[in-house]
Amino acid sequence: MHPPTVLTATEASRNFAAVLERAKLGECFTVVKNRKPLARIMPPEEPKPNGAAIRAFLESWEPDEVGFTDDIVSVIESMRGPQEGDQERMAWLDD
Repeated sequence: MHPPTVLTATEASRNFAAVLERAKLGECFTVVKNRKPLARIMPPEEPKPNGAAIRAFLESWEPDEVGFTDDIVSVIESMRGPQEGDQERMAWLDD
């Protein structure tokens, strides 16, 4: 886990919606006032790997022309090597 991002109270106030969104994604913040810690903003619980969230992202994502698709396929294959049925499961990448 990364150390918390430090924000002044003014920065936190001006960017509150963005700070909350980043906290929802797992980032932690320390809010300071007069250089002293005032509050912490963090996700309600430690983020856990979630295959369903990854699948939802991949299914909603539009393949690109700059190689991201190839990078995703490469990472999947390097983690465990190609498995029987992968071609059918990843056929949507070729569309």
